Amino acid sequence: MKHKIRLGVNIDHVATLRQVRGGTTPYPNLVDAVKASVKGGAEQITIHLREDRRHIQLEDLKVLSKVCPVPLNLEMAATAQMVKFAKKYRPDWVCFVPEKRAELTTEGGLDVKKGFKKMAPMVEKLGRIGIEISMFIEPSIEQVEASYEIGADAVELHTGKWVLLTGAKKEKEWKRLVDAAVWANYLGLNVHAGHGLDYHHSKLINKLPFLQEVNIGHSLICYALEDGLQESVRKMRKILK
Repeated sequence: MKHKIRLGVNIDHVATLRQVRGGTTPYPNLVDAVKASVKGGAEQITIHLREDRRHIQLEDLKVLSKVCPVPLNLEMAATAQMVKFAKKYRPDWVCFVPEKRAELTTEGGLDVKKGFKKMAPMVEKLGRIGIEISMFIEPSIEQVEASYEIGADAVELHTGKWVLLTGAKKEKEWKRLVDAAVWANYLGLNVHAGHGLDYHHSKLINKLPFLQEVNIGHSLICYALEDGLQESVRKMRKILK
């Protein structure tokens, strides 16, 4: 039976606007953005606490961990410091993501297989206190299996390449997404997806087998310039059947 796809709204770029002036302005307010997103139908709020603090700040995590009315999903690099923050503020989900200081946005999936020894104790520590774990990966059978072996609860499949491709290459990448989703479900992992999804591609992502959750940020904030955040989230929620 086809189930409703949970919508996580990433509010990083609300914080980006605030940080353009070095965080000297109290606006835009992240708590207000959360409220508008939830009113529009968001069932989760996602934030990425980057090591360079280019948008989300530690204080944001502290505040949102207390007041967010829906589950909070913390995207973070696999570092001891980030694990310490997660243990202190206890988001509902932690999504391990790759991170490079020079990148404009997350460029690809996490290599769980390569980083297995380093990340396994982190997954165990966070899981022990009730935090659910997701791995942000390329749609690769090998990475799905590594995520399962490390003890993750979910994989979030990187859709960014698929969004940008066209023609036969797009179809080939879609097949990779489908194969990864099917295998993840077979292993008992929750199937999530995200990166680069706009209204058009969100209509298409509905067809991904076993998909339970998407996390969308940049396009929603861009749409909000015209429609307002609550309305742009409402439109996206309607698309995700």
